[in-house]
Amino acid sequence: MHENSDLFSPEGREDLATSPPRGGKTSRRGAAALAAATVLLLAGCSSGGDEEGGGSAAGSAEPANGGKVDPGSAEARETIASQDVSTLGTDLHVAVHSLARGAKTVELTFSVTNTGDEASDSLWSAFARHAGSYDLSGVELVDTANGRLHLTATDDEGACVCSGNLNTVDLDPGDSLLLSATFGAPPEDVESLTVRIPTVGSFDNVPLG
Repeated sequence: MHENSDLFSPEGREDLATSPPRGGKTSRRGAAALAAATVLLLAGCSSGGDEEGGGSAAGSAEPANGGKVDPGSAEARETIASQDVSTLGTDLHVAVHSLARGAKTVELTFSVTNTGDEASDSLWSAFARHAGSYDLSGVELVDTANGRLHLTATDDEGACVCSGNLNTVDLDPGDSLLLSATFGAPPEDVESLTVRIPTVGSFDNVPLG
């Protein structure tokens, strides 16, 4: 199970947000073949909630936001931060929709939309911490006020509590993918965090809701 890392330790210095995509790529698929990104159940996960090393969540709670959004079928979501990037063979618009605080956890929800003219490469390990992990395990929350780095929570089997199976997903022009990841909550007085997404970049001062 992950615990928070000191932001100023060697691990904390790792700039995953600017790292190139890891893993290979597959052939492009049509929209009908796009698979929904799955979510893992939150069951006693721990990513460290504060400097005492704590935050864990008992029981099960499924992050409800992971999955592919069919064009035109989803209600508009509020965007609190966004970036346009050229990566994975096309142009992408990445929007952070919420950073929702729970009792001991924080759930990040963001979307990736293909705004280019070409289908994207398969997402594979683009957002993962390690090649071969087709999930959002490389996404991080940075508490700059306390110098703490929050990694994605893991379940009892060590799996990321986040959207996964991204090796099955590519995006045709106009397609969007809604993704979520769960983290240990920072101290109650922390009102905003920096979100770092590999291959995309950093979103500074994202408010906790």
